[in-house]
Amino acid sequence: MRTFVAKKLTCLTALSVLLCCTVPAQAGNRFINFAGGLWLVKDSPFPNPSSPGPNFWDSSEDSVWVDGQGRLHLKVRQIGGVWHSSQVTLLEPLDFGDYRFQVQGDPDLLDPNVVLGLFMFSSNTEEIDIELSRWGAPADPDAGQFVVQPYTSSPDNIDRFSIADAGAISTYRFDWQPDSVFFEAFEGGAVAPQSDADILHQYRYNGPDVPPLAPFAQISLNLWLMNGNAPMDSQEAEIIISDFAYTVPLDGDLNGDGFVGIDDLNLVLSTWNQSAPLANLRADASGDGFVGIDDLNAVLGNWNAGTPPADSANIPEPGAVMMVSLGGLAMIRRRAGG
Repeated sequence: MRTFVAKKLTCLTALSVLLCCTVPAQAGNRFINFAGGLWLVKDSPFPNPSSPGPNFWDSSEDSVWVDGQGRLHLKVRQIGGVWHSSQVTLLEPLDFGDYRFQVQGDPDLLDPNVVLGLFMFSSNTEEIDIELSRWGAPADPDAGQFVVQPYTSSPDNIDRFSIADAGAISTYRFDWQPDSVFFEAFEGGAVAPQSDADILHQYRYNGPDVPPLAPFAQISLNLWLMNGNAPMDSQEAEIIISDFAYTVPLDGDLNGDGFVGIDDLNLVLSTWNQSAPLANLRADASGDGFVGIDDLNAVLGNWNAGTPPADSANIPEPGAVMMVSLGGLAMIRRRAGG
């Protein structure tokens, strides 16, 4: 399910060695294999806290492990009466592209002091965050937020939303491009929402703080305590990351299934001539807040690219596609003419 650019895979071992040398020098650094990659397990036990939080971090198999199904477990737990958090960091720096995280266990039920972080970090001002927490406020209805750091730069840099309907399995993603970051949260563990009703929240950031590529931009997953405060319920917390996937998006593949075809066309047509806010921002391929000719061209311009789905019989003939295209252009002309 996880796809890497081939040229990056060839240098994974060398990069891992290089990056291992940049982490704090301490005996017993622990690494795990998860979702096809090598991850460093953070270790900063009592009495040496570190950020975020600050927290104490435990790297043992009691706090961080991969089960027989290949799922990553992260825990917040007490060790000798002291609360410790957990974090892993992917050693391979990645590129612009789509980052998808599948979570098992309802994050809306986490203790108000517990934070689940899924993020890309390059520096304190070059960071993309998906954070699930009530930040110490039990009555806050919004336990999710999408952030482009620095979050204080503009109100547009942070977008909060409810995850009340997340359920037992939910998916969170960001598509990081040179001039934008598209965020999405939806129910279930598919590559994309199976219907608009599955969408928990979507947000597109087009501001000036989109992080540039950096040599050591890395993905981290953590479960930690706000300000290092103990859970309000005094109970240990656990979350499961079922999968992580990084892919390079295919132009025109709006539904994320790896193929440009009728489903992508239907997504555009079902929201044709609509302006933001849209029921499904995936239809706005151009990111201009309007579903129109640019979005149609994004699909038709790369038609049949990728791997066809199993039900390839549903792919229309080129002539049918041209008819749809001409119909779309006619609609544009009528709209332009009033």
